[in-house]
Amino acid sequence: MSVTDQLNSGFQRTNTAVKMSALNSDNQLITEQLLENLKNDVEAKTDVFLSDQRLDKSEKLILDEISKNELPEELELKPENPELITNETKEKALEDTDSSRNLNSNEKDLVKSDEKSKEWQDILGSGIIMKKLLKEGEPDSRPLKSDKCIISYTCRVEDSDEKDFAMEEENFELALGEGDVIQGLDVAIGLMNKHERCLLKIGSRLAFGDKGLPPKISGGVSVIFDIELIDTTPEEDLASMSIQEKQRQGNLKRERGNWWYQRGEHTLAIQCYRRALDYLNEVESENAEKPSDSVLQHLLEDRLKVLNNMASAQIKMELFEQALVSLQTVLCCQPDNIKALFRKAKIHTAKNELPQALKLFEKARSLEPEDPLIVKEILLVSGLIHKQKNSEKEYARRMFANVTPSGALNSKTKVKKSEKRSGYGNKIWVSLGATVAIGVVGILAYKFKYF
Repeated sequence: MSVTDQLNSGFQRTNTAVKMSALNSDNQLITEQLLENLKNDVEAKTDVFLSDQRLDKSEKLILDEISKNELPEELELKPENPELITNETKEKALEDTDSSRNLNSNEKDLVKSDEKSKEWQDILGSGIIMKKLLKEGEPDSRPLKSDKCIISYTCRVEDSDEKDFAMEEENFELALGEGDVIQGLDVAIGLMNKHERCLLKIGSRLAFGDKGLPPKISGGVSVIFDIELIDTTPEEDLASMSIQEKQRQGNLKRERGNWWYQRGEHTLAIQCYRRALDYLNEVESENAEKPSDSVLQHLLEDRLKVLNNMASAQIKMELFEQALVSLQTVLCCQPDNIKALFRKAKIHTAKNELPQALKLFEKARSLEPEDPLIVKEILLVSGLIHKQKNSEKEYARRMFANVTPSGALNSKTKVKKSEKRSGYGNKIWVSLGATVAIGVVGILAYKFKYF
């Protein structure tokens, strides 16, 4: 075997033995650096040997050491620049070791974070909305209120079969925080990043409540959504929208408000109705021509429908003054609007303003004579008015009745007092008369006795 082959073979064995003998990452890095310098030094010396056919004492020692199968416990090497290895190489090796440790620590943190993200997280701290992350989204890309969000989702009842979907939508469009979806979903979407996918477990109070969503979802149950936030865009400026688009969005909000009203969620219904009015107000568009009279007429009619429905929700919440404002706007444009007349009459009835209520009900009946609700309310209000009048009469009678007996009592008292005084005077005169009579009798008796 040539010297070169011997050197290469011995170096490979040394390299393997040194790596196996390293006790920790710091010693391994330093040893590998020393071994690299050794290899370079050996190769240089080998070239000299092949050219000069002679080796010095240190080279023979190196060859003898390499040729051995075993290494000493501590490998003592004397490189040409030991200070360089001691300082620069060691510092670099230690820096690499620290970097390796930091990398391992970061990897551990990532693993822990990944494990935590796969668990259910309590969003509100009350357990009513639980979230399990399925796919990370873009960092710092959460939507803002009224932003346009596009989602895809499936919904099922908790503890039901995973494929038994009660609802399923692809690329569903909504405005965040405007009541377009159930409350729990509205809150959770605001805490999601774009392109994020997760599972949401929502309690019935923020889902479909006690009414549920027949026939798939019964009342009082929790639901699980598998939802992905596909895209978000900022709210579109109303002035830049066409009349047709504003009318479409306004009617969608009105229909959503009707859905909440039917479920007894009057606050959410009013919120949707107010948002519908924002779309249906007569605001000229920047990128469109002036609308025709027929288009404006349809826009006005849709707006009056919203005001009428909002007044009904306000009456349910006993916001009578606000409801009167809404109805007055309707009646200014449509004086014969039966629904507005009926609801305004109901407000006056609730405020015990019965004559005004009856007048409005009578007008509504003249427009719709066969409406049973109007007839019923007229009978009810008429009965209340009659009862009220009887109460007033009874009150007046009692008031005057209390005055008459009092006057009679005073007269009797005066009579009794005068009679008492007259009797007392008569007694005095009788006493005086008796005294005088006794005196006269005494005088007469005296005269007849002695004369």
